[in-house]
Amino acid sequence: MEDLIRIFKSPEGDVYHITITEEGRVLSPEVLKSLGNIHVVGIELRRLSGNNTTGHEVLAALEDTIAKVFLQNDDVILCYYCDFINPIPKTKKNKMPPQEYRSRLFDLMFQRYAKLHGIHDVRLSVVEINGIEETYFFHVIYREMHSVFATMIGSDLKEGFSK
Repeated sequence: MEDLIRIFKSPEGDVYHITITEEGRVLSPEVLKSLGNIHVVGIELRRLSGNNTTGHEVLAALEDTIAKVFLQNDDVILCYYCDFINPIPKTKKNKMPPQEYRSRLFDLMFQRYAKLHGIHDVRLSVVEINGIEETYFFHVIYREMHSVFATMIGSDLKEGFSK
């Protein structure tokens, strides 16, 4: 699979960068080898500029970009690591840590997209890893037929990041 890089600009002028690329950095060589022809693809999302709340237009464009890559590649499992470094604009409702907020948002986006597009055989698994000061969240998106591989990936992430 070729890497995909896209830039999105919100109506308010914020700029977002998404990279979707084959992931080999976070998984052990043993798990990568055991996946055979299945490719684990990482999603990296960053805000390049601005500090406004991310609006629906940008979220929908991000959803669509990620979904198209996944749906066009039958041998792909997606893996998204929720950023905890960059702050999220504070609101009265937002009292949770950035990683948890992003994790919940990503999960809701997935559920919404699957429902709107009638997708039934795709699953999202959230891997939570308790760190020293915070919880880390990884999302693994996979087809039901790849559930064994998704479980292996989740276990490998837990083992690798719990050290």
